[in-house]
Amino acid sequence: MSRFSSGARTGSYLTRGSTLSLMGILFLWTQPGAHAGTISGEARFNGALPDQPVIQLSKDQDYCGRTLPNESYLIGPNRGLKNVVIYIDRPPSHPVASRKENILDNQGCRFAPRVLAMAWGERLIVKNSDPKLHIVHAYFEQRTVFSLSLPFRGLSVEATHKIRRPALLQLNCDTHSWMRGHIHVFGHPFFAVTGESGTFSIADVPAGRHTLKAWHEEAGLQSAEITVPERGEAKADFELKKKTLP
Repeated sequence: MSRFSSGARTGSYLTRGSTLSLMGILFLWTQPGAHAGTISGEARFNGALPDQPVIQLSKDQDYCGRTLPNESYLIGPNRGLKNVVIYIDRPPSHPVASRKENILDNQGCRFAPRVLAMAWGERLIVKNSDPKLHIVHAYFEQRTVFSLSLPFRGLSVEATHKIRRPALLQLNCDTHSWMRGHIHVFGHPFFAVTGESGTFSIADVPAGRHTLKAWHEEAGLQSAEITVPERGEAKADFELKKKTLP
């Protein structure tokens, strides 16, 4: 019997065609998403709509205007809540190789976006689209992470090297006290920020049981346990409401 005819015996050899087939199986096995699913859902506001008085501006009124809308809660017609950060808490180790460029703009005397989420290692560019001085100040637990002066329109500064670890950063503008924002920096790619309709989708999540969290700057933090299939979709919806003072 030829040594190539039996792959079942110990010490036998694989044919070239069998080797290629095995390589194909291993290739598929190691591809992103081979044993991963998608989490999708919606974040909705529950309860009486919050009273949000307009913000009275005290500086640069010639350009910024006298008032700006309060954007703490951005609630759609179907109660979808914008700017909710949805993320997997403590997922399996997953290196982030992306060099995606994230833009934080100063636009209309507001941060755009107001809430930004990015993976640690991705680029962060801070830009000024206004003809006014903005000093963008980022804090982590009251400690300065970066402070960037942007004195004129069109100026962009890279802040990537200032972010040393995953963290939740609070943003202020030192020249316009009403400007507020947040940057969520994650050590993994399993996160999303809800849009106008309050919906979200997180792709290529490793299959298994996970803790899914939803963060909103005013409504606080919620958690849910979710099981992600090896292929297909898991659904998760969140109901958030205005926090009440103790």
